[in-house]
Amino acid sequence: MIVAREKTEYYGLPEKPSRSRRPRKGAAMRGLLRKERLALTGLVLLGFSCCLVIAFYYTQVLITGYRISMAEKELARLRVESHDLYTEVNQLASLENIEAIAVHELGMVKPQNDRIVIVEQAGPVKQQAVASNDAEDGQAETVTLNDPKEEQQRGQNWLIKTFADMVGKLEASIQTG
Repeated sequence: MIVAREKTEYYGLPEKPSRSRRPRKGAAMRGLLRKERLALTGLVLLGFSCCLVIAFYYTQVLITGYRISMAEKELARLRVESHDLYTEVNQLASLENIEAIAVHELGMVKPQNDRIVIVEQAGPVKQQAVASNDAEDGQAETVTLNDPKEEQQRGQNWLIKTFADMVGKLEASIQTG
């Protein structure tokens, strides 16, 4: 007879694992994926907007730097022009130039050694004394200037007034530095 051995292990049909009460795997994954997609999309948009803000401020810095460099060039050009104008004013205010204008444009003449004009103010009437170095005539002539029209014409010479104003402005600019 055949005797069968007793099997200690049971090999039967495989058992199905017991299901616990978890939600369905597909629905849970779909919900989780949507949340992750939304969070990921939000982060990408946030990063993109940060890059745009940084680019905007960088262009503002570049524009400001360009404006500063243009202003510095303009300032240098104005300084050169100002220096040239001060040089021209100093040249025009020089005694040699004043003498040339007086002689050539205003028709004045250089005083001779024997004729010197001294102007004195004695009260309300202006007097002019003319001294002469002649050997035979040792006296000085005195001329009284009482003509108000002549005094008014001398006071209203536009070239002399303009020149006096220009010299006054030059002195004021030199004093202020």
